[in-house]
Amino acid sequence: MNSYSVLNDFGIFLFRLSGTRQFYAVNVNRVQEIMPCPRITVLPKLQKHIVGVVTIHNDVTLPVIDLCEVLCGRKTQNIRQSLIVVIRSGSSQYAFLASKADRIININDNALLPSDINSADTYMLGAVQVEKELVELIDVDKVIKDVISQKSDNLSVSETDYKQENLYSIRSC
Repeated sequence: MNSYSVLNDFGIFLFRLSGTRQFYAVNVNRVQEIMPCPRITVLPKLQKHIVGVVTIHNDVTLPVIDLCEVLCGRKTQNIRQSLIVVIRSGSSQYAFLASKADRIININDNALLPSDINSADTYMLGAVQVEKELVELIDVDKVIKDVISQKSDNLSVSETDYKQENLYSIRSC
């Protein structure tokens, strides 16, 4: 392996979303931390795919984005067993819900296949073959930009969505 190919290698973090068998990935350089999902606080007037906020390390409050809802069109189930993947985007941090962490692997950017979805709305940078499975690499900046820029609902998640799991409290403005 020459030094040029080493420079083109990068790490990806593989994980699964709720109810899916498919692996998704994000560039490991964007991942700040992975942890069990802390208690979610639901706030009024959140954007559509934001389920609430979590506080980590007693002083950092992050919006929690339901990546399953963004990519698959359905809400994450079993949030109590979910993880949050803390993602850095610019100078801000966001939490993505994931159901299962898998591993971190190094790939060469030449191994990245173009996404088979030819749409400006796609959240995928491309795909990579990992042990006979196609893993889609998520464009975290596009997901965050689109989710944050959406108009908020009166309350995008209903109390009943998360009340069953006793994961939240509701704050009024």
